[in-house]
Amino acid sequence: MVEIIAACITTIDVVIVYSLLRMRKGRLVLALWTMVLNMAFPLLGFIMGDWTVGVFSAWSHLLSGALLALIGLHMLLQDDSSNSELTRQLHPVLIALAVSLDTFSVSVSFGMLQLNKLLFIFASGSLAFIFSCIALYYGRQISVRNGKILRRFCGLALLTMGIMSWFR
Repeated sequence: MVEIIAACITTIDVVIVYSLLRMRKGRLVLALWTMVLNMAFPLLGFIMGDWTVGVFSAWSHLLSGALLALIGLHMLLQDDSSNSELTRQLHPVLIALAVSLDTFSVSVSFGMLQLNKLLFIFASGSLAFIFSCIALYYGRQISVRNGKILRRFCGLALLTMGIMSWFR
């Protein structure tokens, strides 16, 4: 269950970023690339996390907790200086890459904690596709004006999960 919650938290930024985009063409391609990358990066992250556990077996819970806490702290401190004009000119693969990159670092932490990798990978990919489609096709109706509040909530959740994993 932790894997599904974490997948939801790490992919919620897709809604924030994609609801700001005003794309008429290539929305399905962007959603599919986001899904693929949200499955590929966690797979690589879990492999890296498993390897890290072998190297740092005594410190794996502390290290993974620190990584999650730092990701959450980064989300809390991130500013709102994103420019949707620039993202419209980028190729969908680059946009999907930028949005999906955070799943790698979260999955490294989960790989160290020995959580269910298949559940997180499939949940992350499917939620990324669903969130992408919702934001790209219905972004004007959603009108995420307070993406800052949503991002801070997700950052606080990741920070809390990181701190809680220290005492596991």
